[in-house]
Amino acid sequence: MKKPWHWIAILVAAYPFLALGFKLIESESIITVLVYFGILAGLVVGIILGLRQKPSKSEVVKPVWEETLNQRQ
Repeated sequence: MKKPWHWIAILVAAYPFLALGFKLIESESIITVLVYFGILAGLVVGIILGLRQKPSKSEVVKPVWEETLNQRQ
């Protein structure tokens, strides 16, 4: 991420989750806060791992009905 706009977009997207987390810290038990941040950490790790995967090459498969149309001609 070479441009600062990426970081600004990430902060804007993360703000609601962080704001909710801080409100939970103020009013809820420590178990609730730990569960919330655990789920949030799992989400972030899943996104990071998903972004690291390169798209695979897929072959175009013709539908069966198209093959039957070609045989009739």
